[in-house]
Amino acid sequence: MNATPSLVQPIVLLVDKNDPASHRDSILAAAVASVDAYAGTLSSVRDEAWTKWLSGRFTKSVRRADLKTFTKLAADEDNKIESFISIGKAKALAYAPAFYEDMPKSLMRLQVSGTDLPDEPATVPSRKRSGDPVIVLNGALGMSTGKAAAQAAHALFAWQLNRGHDDAELASLQLLSTDLVIATEEEFTGLQTIAAGPLIVDAGLTEIAPNTATAFVIERP
Repeated sequence: MNATPSLVQPIVLLVDKNDPASHRDSILAAAVASVDAYAGTLSSVRDEAWTKWLSGRFTKSVRRADLKTFTKLAADEDNKIESFISIGKAKALAYAPAFYEDMPKSLMRLQVSGTDLPDEPATVPSRKRSGDPVIVLNGALGMSTGKAAAQAAHALFAWQLNRGHDDAELASLQLLSTDLVIATEEEFTGLQTIAAGPLIVDAGLTEIAPNTATAFVIERP
C-alpha cells in the first residue's frame, strides 16, 4: 500500500563555505522565512496548499545551497519565493508547501542532512518591542543547524497560529523582530513556565530520540 502523499514546505538555507553565517543566525533566518512566507498570505486569497498543509503536521524541509546555487534560486522567477530573509550573513528562502513529487528539481537536488554551521557571535535584532517572539531552543540536544532550524520554525509557526494575526504587514514586521535563545537544559525547563506557544515535541525521525521537547516561544516583556 502506498503512503498518502503529504505536503512539505521547502526552506533553502545559504551555506557559503568561504564565508559561513553563524549557527544561530541561520536557524533564525530559516525559522522567520518559513513563517513569513505564510504571513504574507494573511491579507489575500490563500493558496489551497497552505490550508491543507496546516491541517496536517505542517512538515518542513530545510535544504542547503552553496552561494552559486542560492543566488540562482533567488533569481529564478519560475519558482515563486514567498519569503527571503537575511540576518547577518545568514540567508534563507521559503516557498509555499508542495508535494514532494511536485517540488522543482532545483530544490529536490539540494541536500537536507549534514547542515551545520559555526557557533559564532550572533546578530542582535535592531528592533526590540514588548510582545515580540523569542524562540527558545533546547541547546542540550546538540542539534545540527538544519535540524534546529526546522524545530525553531515549528515553534514560531505554532506561536503565529495561536496569535491569529490577520494583517500581513503587521505580522511580517513582528516576525522580523524575532529573537532566539539557545537554552541550557535548566533554562529550557524554567522558561517553559512563561511559554507563549505550544511546546514542540519531535517525532525523532532524525538526530534525536522520539518524543523529545525541542522548542517553544516566549514573548519579550
